[in-house]
Parts: sequence; structure tokens; C-alpha cells
Amino acid sequence: MKIFSVFVLLRFSASRVPRPASLIIISTLLIMMTVGCGKKGPVRPKLTSLPAAPEEVTLQQQGKLFVLAWTIPAENQDGSKTEDLTAFRIKRLTYDIKEGCPTCRDPHTEVAEIDIKFPTPGQRIGKRLYWRDLEIQPGNGYRYAIVPLTLGGLEASAATIHLAAQQPPPSPTALQVKAGDAQVSVQWEAPVLSSEMKLVGYNLYRRQAKRSFPIVPVNAKPLKATHLLDRGLDNGRAYEYRVSALIRIGDQLLESMATPGALITPQKGR
Repeated sequence: MKIFSVFVLLRFSASRVPRPASLIIISTLLIMMTVGCGKKGPVRPKLTSLPAAPEEVTLQQQGKLFVLAWTIPAENQDGSKTEDLTAFRIKRLTYDIKEGCPTCRDPHTEVAEIDIKFPTPGQRIGKRLYWRDLEIQPGNGYRYAIVPLTLGGLEASAATIHLAAQQPPPSPTALQVKAGDAQVSVQWEAPVLSSEMKLVGYNLYRRQAKRSFPIVPVNAKPLKATHLLDRGLDNGRAYEYRVSALIRIGDQLLESMATPGALITPQKGR
């Protein structure tokens, strides 16, 4: 019906209107017909919501390195369940402690990418991811951005944190281990501290022989005593231990370098 009406108008224009004007009218009507007869395109699907920023972000100096940790977000920015989150990209900014402003610029230098399923060079424990930065220097500050990545490589909102690197505090000494039946007795001596240092406690690290030391210690909270009985071990399996000191200097909590490792194998009947 619409095409028929346009045809009638074209006939009318051609017979009653001077030629130049009729050409203009015909052209206008043809454009209107083309636009009016156009088909609507397919409805575009709603864009997938991006993951929320990482949660519970922490940054701590551990000897001569930093340990960056965060919790994997369970929801997208719109509150829906995360499905496309595959990895995290870590970006770093180095600034001078005395002259720099840690929050004046965003980190842009990519230093690592941590896959959720295959987190090397990081470590995953439950919903927490950990990564060590081995390239820090005392006197510098470092700001990090932890950027979620989707399956398509899109970057979501980042979480940021910064910390100034300090000289590591003194370490414990004289680490000794003694094997028992499915257990190991571990003891050490406290470090000698200066007046501005306050001892908070100790972290004890354990690994099976020929494996990497985990980022997190055996103890859930800092140990107050200089000894520990480590139970529930496998007899005949070799274990190696290290211990470090947690020391507060001003408002910053530092962890010393770990002691040299001590290797021991629990034996049944001891």
C-alpha cells in the first residue's frame, strides 16, 4: 500500500509540476521510501558485566622482597556471579620515598600476569592469590594495580596499594630441629634489635624436600615463643624449616630475612 501511494504521487508530480521541481520531489520521495522500508537490525545482546575489583588486598615486605596478596572477587560490578574472570594483570609504579607521590600517577608497567587456574609465578591458596616481587630496593616506594582480566582480554577496575621498601630487620639465629614420631621440634634464638624496633612475633615456614617454600607460614598468627612442636607429619618424609621475625618499625610491619633452612625426617618410634 505504501509503495502504491508513492507511485501515485510520482505520477502526479511528473504531470502537474515543472520538470526541475518534479525531479527534486521525486528524489525526496525515493529517499523517504528507502528509509521507510528499511528493516530493523538484530537486537544487540547486553554486554557482559566486568568483574569487580580484587578484595582484601595486602602488601607486606618479607626480607628483601614484597608479598602482594588479594582475594578473587566472587561477583561482577553489577552484582552478578563472575564467569569470565580468568586472570589478573599486575602493574607497578616506582617512586622516590622522599620526593615521590605514590598516588599521583597510576601504575602502568606490567610486571606479572597471574592465571586463576595456573597461578605460576604466583601461588593460590583457596580464594587467595599471592605474588612475590623480587625487584624492590630500599629507599624506593612501589604502587601496584591488580587488574582483573576477562576471557576476552578486557581489563576491569583495578585495586591499588602502595608501600615503601625498608632495610630488612635482623633475623632469628641458631635454628635447630629434632625429629620425633610424626612430629618435629623446632627452636631458635631471638634477634638482637635496636631501640626503635619492636618484636611482634615469628613466622615458621615448612616445605617438603625439593619443593618450593610456600608464601604463607605454618602458623596462622605470629608465634610468640621461640619454639614450636610441629605435629601431624609423615614419617620417612624429609621436611625443611625456616623461621623469620616480624618486627614493627614506626607504623610499618616488616618481616626479616628467613634463617638458613634446617632439614629433618620424622621417624616412627622416636
